[in-house]
Amino acid sequence: MLQNTKWAPPKAARTLVLLFLIAAVLITGACARKGGYPGGGMGGGGFSFPVAAAPLTRGNIAQYASATGSVVPRLSGDLSSVASGTVLSVGAQIGERVTKGELLVQIDDSTLRAQESQAAANLAQLKASSVGGSSTAQAALASAQVAYHTAQLDLQRNRTLFAQGYVSKSALDDSTNRFAAADAALRAAQVAEQNASLSSGSSAATAQIQAAQAALATVERQIALTSVTAPFDGVVTARNVDPGSLAAPGTVLMQVSQLDPVYVDTTIAGSDLSVVRVGTPVSVTVNGVDGRAWHGSVRYLNLAADPGTSVYKARIPISNPDGVLRGGMVANVQYAQARKNNVLLAPRAAVFQTPAGYGMFIIDPKGMAQQVDVQVGIENDQVAEVSGPGLKPGVQAILNHSVLLQPGTPVQVLPPPGSKPQQTAHN
Repeated sequence: MLQNTKWAPPKAARTLVLLFLIAAVLITGACARKGGYPGGGMGGGGFSFPVAAAPLTRGNIAQYASATGSVVPRLSGDLSSVASGTVLSVGAQIGERVTKGELLVQIDDSTLRAQESQAAANLAQLKASSVGGSSTAQAALASAQVAYHTAQLDLQRNRTLFAQGYVSKSALDDSTNRFAAADAALRAAQVAEQNASLSSGSSAATAQIQAAQAALATVERQIALTSVTAPFDGVVTARNVDPGSLAAPGTVLMQVSQLDPVYVDTTIAGSDLSVVRVGTPVSVTVNGVDGRAWHGSVRYLNLAADPGTSVYKARIPISNPDGVLRGGMVANVQYAQARKNNVLLAPRAAVFQTPAGYGMFIIDPKGMAQQVDVQVGIENDQVAEVSGPGLKPGVQAILNHSVLLQPGTPVQVLPPPGSKPQQTAHN
């Protein structure tokens, strides 16, 4: 809303302003006698009121509305413990990048491995008792399979722990040799079992074997869950445990977030739903990051207002390859509320409010200040759409006019800041 600039300053302030203007007029008059500033004013050494001015132009204008939002990660995962046990290793610190599948937390699985051995032995015993003469071959195969699986998991874990500095090279070599021996034993047991002619056991025995197999598979899945890995490429945004901590089911161990791209979540007033929809372009600035703006468009727009309000949630994806945008930052979202093309535009600072509406001072062809009534259309912080008598492109509009400026006052257009007044050559 344009503000009313017709105010009455206190007497002391008016006196100071008047003294300042008298000095400015004397300086301007002196400049005029030496050649003056460019841009109009009374010649021949006369006095004129110094003003800043800019021409009216014809062009396009957009009126913008703003909304406040926040930066949120595109993906965010709380990595919780499923198994109980002591944390053996934690592979990343907060702020570090991780890749999908990377080992982040290793929980001690020794208790589960003991349960696995017991379940495997039980399965082998059931198979041995159900197949007569082939019991020896099947028991050997089951035992070889368990030994192979155990050696394989030990080797994988020791490789990871060795890379992180938690086990020695000799320990890694031992696990490598155990795996090679278990692999050879498994192959031999498989050949022996395939050469044996097995007969089917009773239905009760088959059911017991299937139950034992399911129990073994359950323990194996629990062992796999002691290795907590990154669910996607991202950044560690929380680390809640260190080696030696006790993990329990439901304990949040780490949090991984994906911050490229990010989302900017904001709310749109119901009155703006006619101009904001999926695909509407927006610009985003962020508190604490000066001089930079991001551009995107609305990707998601809720079809239901927030409870008890008339605002609708919108989500805007923003590319963030350099990681400047971080979760929780306050974002300012701007979108076009109205647009017009090929209209007459005045500098926003030239238009002021009057008791009858809006007005503006322009410079007439004689170099005098002339006050005109204007009608204001859409506006932004730079320009306003105007119309009124005598207004056309090229007409000089006076900016930030003084309260002492009156219609008919001779004016002198000051040069732009930083420029030098022109000097008249002397012979």
